Parts: sequence; structure tokens; C-alpha cells
Amino acid sequence: MSGPRPIEALLRGWDPRRAVDVVARMAEAWNLEGRHPFAAGGREHRALLALAGLDLRLAAIPWQSLEEYQRKALLVAARQAIDLGRACAWVFGEGEGA
Repeated sequence: MSGPRPIEALLRGWDPRRAVDVVARMAEAWNLEGRHPFAAGGREHRALLALAGLDLRLAAIPWQSLEEYQRKALLVAARQAIDLGRACAWVFGEGEGA
């Protein structure tokens, strides 16, 4: 059975005791702040918005001004991108990882 999964299930791989605050890190990166900001040209913004099925014009909106459902969709999209990256690293690494 497929369908939408709750964000908690998609973010389950991040242990809150060991990991950073995922929402805070995403907000910083989205707003071009912090140690690891997204590119100022908006490449990452557009990719996550497309993956989340959201309007690409939202790339210019600060994180705190996005609607809650948009922020959740972007967090899910980020998790999916991470999972896809891992799968691609495995495939292109011939089963040896990245």
C-alpha cells in the first residue's frame, strides 16, 4: 500500500539526540544563512520545490514566511533527496557506495 507517509516516518532516520535540529538547519540553509547555506542562485531551492510539487516562485520567500504545509513538504522532499542520493551513490558506485 502506497500513499503519503507522515513526516515523522520520513524523518525517522535522524536521531534527535545525535543530530542537529533538522528544521532549524533547513531554515538556515533556505535563508542562505548558517554554516551550510543553499546556493544564492536558488538551485537547491528550485530542486526541493520541484520535488515537493510546490510553486517554484516560493524560492524567493524566507523560510518563516512559508506556510506550515509548505515547510513540511520541503522537509519531506529533502529527506527524499537524501535517500535518492544514497541510492544513486550505491548504483554508480557499483554496489560499493559513493
